[in-house]
Amino acid sequence: MFGKKVSSPQIDSAVSKSVNFEITLADMARRSERRAWLVASGAIALSLILAAGYFYMLPLKEKVPYLIMADAYTGTSSVARLTQDADHRSITTKEAVNRSNVAHFLLARESYDVALMNLRDRTTVYTMSSPDVAAAYTGLHNPKSPTSPFNVYGKNKAIRVKILSISLIGGSAKTWPKGATVRFQRSLYDKPTGTSKPLDSNIATMEFTYKSNLKMEEKYRIENPLGFQVTNYRVDRDYDDSGFTATPPDEMEVQPLPQTPNPAMPAAQPVVPGAIPGDAANPAIQQGYPAPATPPAAAPSSNNANGAINQ
Repeated sequence: MFGKKVSSPQIDSAVSKSVNFEITLADMARRSERRAWLVASGAIALSLILAAGYFYMLPLKEKVPYLIMADAYTGTSSVARLTQDADHRSITTKEAVNRSNVAHFLLARESYDVALMNLRDRTTVYTMSSPDVAAAYTGLHNPKSPTSPFNVYGKNKAIRVKILSISLIGGSAKTWPKGATVRFQRSLYDKPTGTSKPLDSNIATMEFTYKSNLKMEEKYRIENPLGFQVTNYRVDRDYDDSGFTATPPDEMEVQPLPQTPNPAMPAAQPVVPGAIPGDAANPAIQQGYPAPATPPAAAPSSNNANGAINQ
């Protein structure tokens, strides 16, 4: 009974199987625990991300004030959003480039100064214009035209342009805008005296595109590096200056009312015996007929100092 135990292959196989089974259970438990921790960690990370996004979007309901401004002269209204810093608002690079090109073209196109036109403005307009727009600009400054700025204003006067607003038309985050609407005012500057006076207020509507393969000389490429081309251009009056000029009516002299004399008092009539005083002038009463109905007597009129009659 206390002798050495004899092992057999069957016993060793059974023991090894039992050991392997226990090891397998332990491995499965460890893998399950590791998997559970991974799932829990992912859920916690996702919850933190959702919480951060939720707090980033707060407040979900925000009251944004807007200011509607109306021009006292033109009557046009514009909506502006009230922010803490309106002068340093965020703007994309694409919007900044488009606004800059539109402003450069309009300032060169609508301004007039003989010195500046020969130096820069004429080159800017021609490098940023399509053939049709350039032809219209050439016709505007034709020396033979009596309405050309040079024949109208000469060398001693200039036209200064002030841009009021630029609104881009079309475009998205991936595409360029297709056009722009610009409000601007022009003033006439007198060089000898240094004075200026308002000229008019206009609205310019333009269509533009970018041609990267546009061939031009180096000096023109410096002026228009991105190939900005205005394909259609039109200017309309924002309002008519004559419509805001009020002419007072001519003064009219008031004529006094004519003086009317007071009616004369009737003469005294003789009193008939047996008659009521005041009935002597009525023959119907004297003969016994009933007196006709008479309207009530009007109150005597009196003239005031101005000659008007008070009833």
